[in-house]
Amino acid sequence: MNSSVYASSAFHRRWQAVISAGIVLVVVVFAATPVLLRAQGDELFKVIACKGKITLQRTKKPVAIGASLNSADQLKLEGAVYLGLVHKSGKAIEWKQEGTLAMADLLKQVSTKQTTMDKLVGFVVQSVMGANDHKSEVSGSVERGSVTGVRMLLPRTSKIIDPDITFTWSGSDGKQNPTYEFTITDAARNVRFKREVNDTSLTLSTQTLGLKAGQCYYWSAVQIDSSSPFVSAPSFESYCIYPLGEADVASIKAQLAELQQSSATGVKASALDNLVTAMLYEQNGLTYRAFGAYREALASMQSTGGDVEVVQQAYTQFLRRIGIDAATQKLIK
Repeated sequence: MNSSVYASSAFHRRWQAVISAGIVLVVVVFAATPVLLRAQGDELFKVIACKGKITLQRTKKPVAIGASLNSADQLKLEGAVYLGLVHKSGKAIEWKQEGTLAMADLLKQVSTKQTTMDKLVGFVVQSVMGANDHKSEVSGSVERGSVTGVRMLLPRTSKIIDPDITFTWSGSDGKQNPTYEFTITDAARNVRFKREVNDTSLTLSTQTLGLKAGQCYYWSAVQIDSSSPFVSAPSFESYCIYPLGEADVASIKAQLAELQQSSATGVKASALDNLVTAMLYEQNGLTYRAFGAYREALASMQSTGGDVEVVQQAYTQFLRRIGIDAATQKLIK
């Protein structure tokens, strides 16, 4: 064989080998790229509370409410700190110790079960960020008005899954042992229940009332033995209670069960978990239950020495969302 032809053939074989290796290399690089991107974009936690000096190591910048954290992230916490996170499963985690905190270590507190809590987590983050944006407005607000006459307090318009409901309203003229007329009507304003009471609250059974699922019923109360024109006039303030059917109740219970299973075995619920539960109720229109859960979250946070402010702000904004203004808030015990 001609030496030049042989050399050319050998070069060709080597070049083909290089090209083949290059193709393999390119394929490997491109095949690995999605994995790398997934690792970098593996968003697991959202920050919903932060106090003190807390730095995200990857950016060397302070973390803020609403920030996203992935499994490779580490935080540096210095001095007196408080950190509140919510996992994509809905599990909330509190951290109060200084030092370096790896997100991978926090995963031990979270269940490995698949969940469908994306919308709830989004609602939690948006609500907390909104409350944080309005905190100066809340703390700096000045009351210029007062509540005159009987005011309906709770429940505001709400879907109902509870067997018993406690209705509360405010007194008005300071008269000793006033009498109130409490009324429940249907959507056509037919009276379904009426009772005279000498208190500003009344607990009733939905079964006793005979309320049907999927229908709106309106409640109101008026003081009937007062000389004040504000309280003796008929009440035009009323709120709808809407009993849910069996299928809707089952759906709510399934969501609650899934949320409770977001914690790893043996991990106790935190005050922030109570806050997430309150927002699950609110997201589903159960404002009556949400009210109690927000209050429970606030009491839990106060007892554990956590970030009371973040829960108080969220609770205040919740009250505003359901139509309870600042003046009326003072009447709620």
